[in-house]
Amino acid sequence: MSFIKNQKRKIRSIIRVELCRIDLKCVIIGAVIILLCGFLSAFVGCPADGFGTFFRCLERPRFTPPAFLFPIIWTLLYILIGAAAGAVACARERSLEADKFKGLLFFILMMVFNFVWTPLFFGAGAFFAAFCAIIMMLILSFFAACFFFRIFVLSGAAMVIYILWLLFAAYLNLGVIILN
Repeated sequence: MSFIKNQKRKIRSIIRVELCRIDLKCVIIGAVIILLCGFLSAFVGCPADGFGTFFRCLERPRFTPPAFLFPIIWTLLYILIGAAAGAVACARERSLEADKFKGLLFFILMMVFNFVWTPLFFGAGAFFAAFCAIIMMLILSFFAACFFFRIFVLSGAAMVIYILWLLFAAYLNLGVIILN
């Protein structure tokens, strides 16, 4: 039992130390920028009759959440990963500059694929191309997370949450390919 208590103390200590090192202004700016990118992607990729009509017409795999949850989940994820990237972008440690650059490069490339997924899936109905975009997002997110972890554990953890959602989104996308 004391092992678990010690681990919890260690985690709380790491979080406290990291929160003191993170520039809150950069976190907010990062979250806003990525959230705006997500909204722009939805605006560009939205069919004329909206996502709901298109989504209801598709055969969907088991465990597909209701359509109204997707914008909520994506909004929260964009805020989370934007905050993570913002924290990394403003990390002050000179010894981490190379990791910061690499992590942000992978993150930006991942966001490019993230940006094109909605227009591919909803706008063009190109389900296989959208699935390929998710696979690229997964790969790039993994590498971004690895570098983010070296700078801030919290930023890396945020990327892990995003990766878990992407795995579920890839399952849903693949299910749409198979069923339609």
